[in-house]
Amino acid sequence: MARKEPKVQGEKKSKIISGIMEFVKPYMGLLALSFLLNTLFSAFATIAISLINPIIQVLFKPEENVGDKSPIGAVASGGLNSLYNDFYDFIFDIVKEPDITATLINLSILVITVFVLKNIFKYLSSVVGVKLEEGIIKSIRDKLFKKLTDLSLDFYSFSKQGTLISILTNDVQTLNQSTVMSLTIFIREFIKVILFLFLLLSISTQLTLIAFSTSIASLLIIRYSIKFLRRYASRMQTSMADYTTTLQETIEGIRIVNAYNAQKVVNKKFCKDSERYVTSAVKHKKVITLIPVINEIFAITALCVVLFVGGKAVLEGSMKAEDLLTFLFALFSIMSPISELVNTFSKFQRGFVAAERVFAIFDTKPTVETGHKPISKFETAIDVKNISFAYKNDNVLKNADLTIAKNRKIAFVGPSGSGKSTLLDLIVRFYDPKKGSIEIDGTNIRDLDITSYRALFGIVSQETILFNDTVANNIRYGNEDIPIEEIIEAAKQANAFNFISKLPLQFETIIGDRGVNLSGGERQRIAIARALVRKPEILVFDEATSALDAESEKVVQEAINRSLKEKTAILVAHRLATIIDCDEIIVFNQGEIVERGTHAELITQNGIYRNLYNIQFAEK
Repeated sequence: MARKEPKVQGEKKSKIISGIMEFVKPYMGLLALSFLLNTLFSAFATIAISLINPIIQVLFKPEENVGDKSPIGAVASGGLNSLYNDFYDFIFDIVKEPDITATLINLSILVITVFVLKNIFKYLSSVVGVKLEEGIIKSIRDKLFKKLTDLSLDFYSFSKQGTLISILTNDVQTLNQSTVMSLTIFIREFIKVILFLFLLLSISTQLTLIAFSTSIASLLIIRYSIKFLRRYASRMQTSMADYTTTLQETIEGIRIVNAYNAQKVVNKKFCKDSERYVTSAVKHKKVITLIPVINEIFAITALCVVLFVGGKAVLEGSMKAEDLLTFLFALFSIMSPISELVNTFSKFQRGFVAAERVFAIFDTKPTVETGHKPISKFETAIDVKNISFAYKNDNVLKNADLTIAKNRKIAFVGPSGSGKSTLLDLIVRFYDPKKGSIEIDGTNIRDLDITSYRALFGIVSQETILFNDTVANNIRYGNEDIPIEEIIEAAKQANAFNFISKLPLQFETIIGDRGVNLSGGERQRIAIARALVRKPEILVFDEATSALDAESEKVVQEAINRSLKEKTAILVAHRLATIIDCDEIIVFNQGEIVERGTHAELITQNGIYRNLYNIQFAEK
């Protein structure tokens, strides 16, 4: 097993890198521009350091022939050393004047020009880098959000909402900071290292090898620390998801929190979750900070050795002092980008942990997949044929058979957990049955385009979901092209027009988060209007009045009755008074259809329906 694990980790990492590169491809132009600008910035940063040599020569050796710049007895020789000499010949050709003052002025202008250009390219590379980073991360966030909206409902049945929110916000942000953003930093610093290394080698190969003798030790430290970085990064992301879940659940249930004086409980839970995050973050920071500290100690040790060896060469006359100073300045300058590269590599580990969670969602397949046949009309009947369904192991619906004919009103009743809402979810195709099939007008609904199929339905559920938007936008939700005239008509049919007309801005009134500014009955009537405005073929009411008081229920029931005229309808209800007039009532018990018929027929059977009726109307 020990041998297989690195291989698995390697495969995971390769898959994640390939996944990220898919998002990078549309931005290859920006990536190339970023590479060019960072190269120019790094080149001018290297030139800025290399100008130390001519500055020293002009200031301290004005009497020498500055046109002849071959280092006396330089340690390095050959191609790189020749380029080094040619570069300084070129510099002195630019700045050299017969008068030393004029030479110094020209050199000062050259230094200013180099630093101006360096900072211009640094600014431009930063701007392009932000466009690149934010563009890529926007693509990832947008695709992730779309993926979440495309997944089947069973995915949400077994996932914490807070965890999903954390992945979409925290993990994507971490992915940005630790991989995508670090990519541009890595490019810039890597180019710097290469150019500074080129400068160092051109001065002295021997001193460069001495300076980088600590690289092997640095690589061993990085390799050893990776497993700890991944472990603590994973704990950080998990803890972040936990406290995000606690936050989301507490805000959604703040009324219950206050009603049951549970503030101490939720505060304790949130503090515990955030404490786990802090503990992991501190451990992660210890490791990620220790790496560059140890590397710098090794680097300074190597620098001191270089100073000793190079200083000895200068004293012996085998190396020029200005060359040693240039080498030391270049060596100091290369330490920062090397440290940044090591730090960036360490950050990648946390980015990979976040990326694993993000791409795990990308890899999730929806269990309810769309067919390809379009459908626009409901012609004859919906046939439920021998349906069985289980959320996990035990069936919650067993061998259900029924037919819903066009323009008929069918009611599902039964005790809680008897399977009536589950069958409704299967008909709307939120889930697919484990056994059996559902057909509409003779076609299996699995073969139909899921968007056009669901467009046949207008659904009003017990839990009314509204959004922090205008009344009009809540009614037309999902279809921005619906004109206000149709919205007004739907509101009238839903018995909602009168109260909407009394709102401050009528249909343009913002109703607050989850419709908090409206009463329960008003929210439910908005939901009915939202279902009606689409002119659905089939209306579905899933316990639409069970959470309302008697007065609100009466108003909403009137709206429901009005909307049912000349419509096919499926009603799920606990309150039998709301479904007495239905054409057929289907009675569920323990996942099975046990009775069916009209209200009058079921009352005479003296079965479950009669028992439910007697319980509800006992006082009357």
